[in-house]
Amino acid sequence: MTEAIDPEQELMLRFQRGDEVAFDLLYRRIRGVVFRIALRMLREQQTSEEAAQDILMRVYKARRSYRPQVRFRTWLHRVAINHCINERKRLWRRFEFLGGATPPEDRALADIGYDPHAAAEGSELSRAVGDALAALPPRQRAAVVLARYEGCTMAEVAEALDISVGAAKVLLHRARAQLAKHLSPFLLPAAQEAP
Repeated sequence: MTEAIDPEQELMLRFQRGDEVAFDLLYRRIRGVVFRIALRMLREQQTSEEAAQDILMRVYKARRSYRPQVRFRTWLHRVAINHCINERKRLWRRFEFLGGATPPEDRALADIGYDPHAAAEGSELSRAVGDALAALPPRQRAAVVLARYEGCTMAEVAEALDISVGAAKVLLHRARAQLAKHLSPFLLPAAQEAP
C-alpha cells in the first residue's frame, strides 16, 4: 500500500516533470500561506511582500532538488521560516550599521491576524499582541506562527523547524510563557486593580 501524496506535493512533482501550469496552480495555493508567515515573522508589509516573493522564487528554483520526504506544506513552512529568520537577521544588521535606526518591526502593523481596517485603527490589545510576538526569539516566534496561526500539529512544527517534537513543545511552552508575561496586563486586569 503506497502512501497518498498531498495535492500540493503532486503539483510540485508535476512541475518537476516540466508542467509549468502546475506551478501556476501551486503558486495560487501557497502564496497566501507564504505571505502570512512572512508578515507574522517580519511584521512590516513591504518587507513581508518582498520576503514572500523571495520564498516563492526559492520554491520555483527548488524544482530540480525537491524531494517529497515530508508533506509539501511542512517543507514550505521550513523554507519560509528559515528565510524569514535570515531576513530578520539581515535587517537588524543593516539597521545597526545605519546607526541604530528603528527596525521595520518596531514601526510594524498591529496584530496581523485582524481585519486591516481594525488593525489600522490599532486597538491597544492588538498592538500588544503584535509587540509580544515580535519580542520572542525567532524560533519561538516561528513555533507560535506555525502552531497558532497556520494550524500545524506539534509534529509538523517540529518537522518545519527541523527539531524533535519534544524540542518543539519546549519552544512553544517558552513562547507561551513569554507571551503571557507580556500580555498579563490584558489577561488579568481585575487582579491588578484588586487591593
